[in-house]
Amino acid sequence: MIRIGLIDGALPADWPGLAKQRRFCEPDGAPLAETHARAMAETIRSYCEKSEFINAAVFSGRLSTSIEHVCQALNWFSEDPPDIVLCSFGTAKTSLDLSLLTARLLLANCLVVASSPARGETVYPAGTPGVVSVQGDARCAPFEFSKLDLPHAEFGACPFVQGYPDIRGASAAAAHVVGQMAADLCVKSELGKEPLKTAIKYFGRECRSAAE
Repeated sequence: MIRIGLIDGALPADWPGLAKQRRFCEPDGAPLAETHARAMAETIRSYCEKSEFINAAVFSGRLSTSIEHVCQALNWFSEDPPDIVLCSFGTAKTSLDLSLLTARLLLANCLVVASSPARGETVYPAGTPGVVSVQGDARCAPFEFSKLDLPHAEFGACPFVQGYPDIRGASAAAAHVVGQMAADLCVKSELGKEPLKTAIKYFGRECRSAAE
């Protein structure tokens, strides 16, 4: 099994492949976070059914959190690092703790994948050295990826999640990348970005016409 650390909303307790879960905030009754977490997990499992999830719930119900809660989740993961960690969010500011805890996971040979907005802003943890940064790329269908090499995003991926029309953009794209990495790891036992590069279809940023 490929162990995926999912920092997101809370998955349902009976979710297929849910190995462990911990809440870092109190639920507020809003359904958005659980829906978002389900969409991320389903996308990953569409690539690799042999994925099990360690779910750190940092969204209370709405899709908002704090650096403190994210740091608590990263620290929890560092006790028994997953193979891959998905951070389907970004914050405009970082902190020393966020940088250090992310670096600790990377040193433990854990891949950290984080979403980055297509408008070109640097966010964290995507902007942290060593983190795989991903933005949505409208050119990409599922199982297709782009190598962007932009200051804020290294890769692009499909910005849509099947069955969840309201969830789109960088978070969806990051889940597609994690799914592909999990599938590569399952088949080839290779941890890193190199296997992902075999699935690259586009190089360079998406170009839009002036009329668009």
